[in-house]
Amino acid sequence: MLFSCNKNLLSKGAVPKNFEGLLHPELKGRMGVSLSDPIYKVIGAMLKTKGPEFVKKLKTQEIALHTIIPPALLDLIASGEVLASPGIFRNHVLVAVEKGAPVEWLPLDLVPTNVGGAAIAAQPPHPHAALLLADYLLGAEGQALLANYQYGSATKDLGFKRWRPDHGISTDKYEKDLERWEKLLKEISRR
Repeated sequence: MLFSCNKNLLSKGAVPKNFEGLLHPELKGRMGVSLSDPIYKVIGAMLKTKGPEFVKKLKTQEIALHTIIPPALLDLIASGEVLASPGIFRNHVLVAVEKGAPVEWLPLDLVPTNVGGAAIAAQPPHPHAALLLADYLLGAEGQALLANYQYGSATKDLGFKRWRPDHGISTDKYEKDLERWEKLLKEISRR
């Protein structure tokens, strides 16, 4: 999840270089987030790097909550209805740019990430085919195919600091963290 904005509407001086930059006056009342797990992870990244007092400062920015998926929020950014968001997937922005959308992305202090993966159903109708597909997706050829569609790889260095909020903790702990981050987001945003 990265910061994304409409590059035709946000002045260069207001484009944040880090989480602190989200407090720029030009962004007040003009940012939105998709109400979903990915933005909760962004709140977790802010807590991890800046602490709870910084996150509470974001309330002054009047961030709007949208009950739409991140690609739909990106469409609102491209159209100018929303100026920016601190929680858009990199691959969605890259695809939109290829289609001519006036959007750009940049990483902030810490970028929450999904490692991705492949799973096989417990009793697939064609177990050998399922295994071959998983092997293909995780192999070099499958990874290259996914890269063609702007999906990153957990093993590729993208030039910014990534964080897996679920790494090394129990599922229960991770779910409690997500709940806490969701609650905090709702406290600091406008509805």
